Amino acid sequence: MCGIAGVVAVRPGATPDRDRLERISRRIAHRGPDADGLWVAPSRRAALAHRRLSVIDLATGQQPMLDPSERIGLVFNGEIYNYRELRDSLARRGAAFRTESDTEVLLRLYQARGDSCVNELRGMFAFAAWDDDAGRLLLARDRIGKKPLFYTIEDGCLYFSSTLDSLRESARSQWEIDPVAIDAFMTLGYIPAPRTVFRSVSKLEAGTILTIDAAGVSTRRYWDLANDDRPAPESFAAAVDELDELLNAAVALRLRSDVPLGVFLSGGVDSSLVAAVASRQSAAQVATFSIGFDVAAFDETRYAARVAEHLGTRHHVFHAHPDLLATLPAMVRHFGEPFADSSALPTWLLAEETRKHVTVALAGDGGDEAFAGYDWYRTAARLRRVTRAIPQAVFATTSRTLDGFLRVALAGSRTAGRVRRGVAMLGVKDVPERFAHLRSFIGPAEVQSLYAGELREVRRGALGESGERLAALYRSCAGDDLRRVRYVDIMTYLADCLMPKVDVATMAHGLEARAPLLDHEVMRFALSLPKSWLIDGGEGKKILRAVLARYLPATLFERPKRGFSVPLSSWFAGSMRDRVSSLPASEPLRQTGWFDPVGIESLVREHLLGLRDHSQRLFSFLALEEWLVQRG
Repeated sequence: MCGIAGVVAVRPGATPDRDRLERISRRIAHRGPDADGLWVAPSRRAALAHRRLSVIDLATGQQPMLDPSERIGLVFNGEIYNYRELRDSLARRGAAFRTESDTEVLLRLYQARGDSCVNELRGMFAFAAWDDDAGRLLLARDRIGKKPLFYTIEDGCLYFSSTLDSLRESARSQWEIDPVAIDAFMTLGYIPAPRTVFRSVSKLEAGTILTIDAAGVSTRRYWDLANDDRPAPESFAAAVDELDELLNAAVALRLRSDVPLGVFLSGGVDSSLVAAVASRQSAAQVATFSIGFDVAAFDETRYAARVAEHLGTRHHVFHAHPDLLATLPAMVRHFGEPFADSSALPTWLLAEETRKHVTVALAGDGGDEAFAGYDWYRTAARLRRVTRAIPQAVFATTSRTLDGFLRVALAGSRTAGRVRRGVAMLGVKDVPERFAHLRSFIGPAEVQSLYAGELREVRRGALGESGERLAALYRSCAGDDLRRVRYVDIMTYLADCLMPKVDVATMAHGLEARAPLLDHEVMRFALSLPKSWLIDGGEGKKILRAVLARYLPATLFERPKRGFSVPLSSWFAGSMRDRVSSLPASEPLRQTGWFDPVGIESLVREHLLGLRDHSQRLFSFLALEEWLVQRG
């Protein structure tokens, strides 16, 4: 796990700026505190930089790594979990190795397979390979998007880095903010790839490669679950057996490490399963780590402790309080752009404390998206059933009247906002668009009350660009409704929100996070399953629960899902009341001209009076305000 950066001349006669590359490298030093390196290609058309966090082959895995001719260089961030198997396969074909690192295996594989090397990798990665003789660059990002990669083209050169802020702070000129990205941020809570908050910078999308050669710059997606034709097992029992085998293989690969390793344990189905499998496979006692909250409804540490006791792990518990919001400035600085998943705050603290004990931590990320754990999947299904039972024409002609009636009838009710939003979504005829509305925090009503100036002008239609993309992805996927909504979340929410959240929080503290449930073979398996094997009695993850029952008594995990969330609502109405109340008068927000202060004031008032929970929207404003302050 590391930080990578580089520069390549795209235009003939352009000169890469080595000084700038060195400044970029210094800005990503936190991602790799153990070593650094820089290589300038013989032609001087390209240069690569690396910051290393040593996890495998501590003695000889330094980067940039070069082929024997020193004309091909590679920098790599991540882990190739199947590197031993790939190494054996390459050695049988005559490849010679000087180190024990997965980086050298990747270099040799690239030499042997070219761009198609990505198809053989089982792991998390962002890497760059420069072939000086061919004058060709390959940038690649893993299938799920666990490792980040940003790039920009300036002065005829393409600069890339593991972090956005390193590119921005080394730039010669001030970058323009992209208002479409701001709309995406307010709508989703994050900015989806390939956009960033700046017009001139892009994220490489998950499962995508970028190449530079004589033909110019091009990108190509090399992996997509939309039309994956993996067959489902013959029976549920066979599926449970196969999933158990897949998870054991995925965990075994991720237990490969030359440094201390532990497991994040929340006590939920996903993390408990990972901890149980890891405990069974590990020769030594496994260390587990949990974080709790001062609000009982959000605290699951007692469940985690019971699982840890049953498994016999060496358990550690940390606690988050409202002053956790004091970490927001540091978090925003590391993201480099507005980001409003509030669970990044406890993830930050969990990573900081866990790093005092281990260098690598396994996590349960991916279970909800792959195995239908989220409540909104059931909500989408209920909305679909209602709209099938009642003719659409009824909603088309009466939804506005009904909304007006509810506005009066439910005035002052805590449920008013949810009921009215549900009615509005029932009035959306197109199923993909309805799901996009369900996954959005900013709809037409919020645009009217909150947006102003340029931000309102760039908002396209009822959904905006980001919502339209959700709907388009839904349409592009084969299969039933449940498969489609999970595919959309994997391509967007998982890749562009949850993966950056974990990467930024862990790498800020030099901790490597590994997620067995995000193994791409596990994901392919999950999306092959019929709905009845995933949802049972209104609860998701039916098949995961069946596998977990082989490792733990059901009494340790059979309970309603809570999720890893922060008690923002109570914090905002309590100890953070003054901070939230100051948002309508925020000078950084006012100076943008993007928002109506009256609309923000209405959000605050409704939240503090308990009329509607606006926690997410208010946190988005707090995160955006902090980013604007830091940008100056």
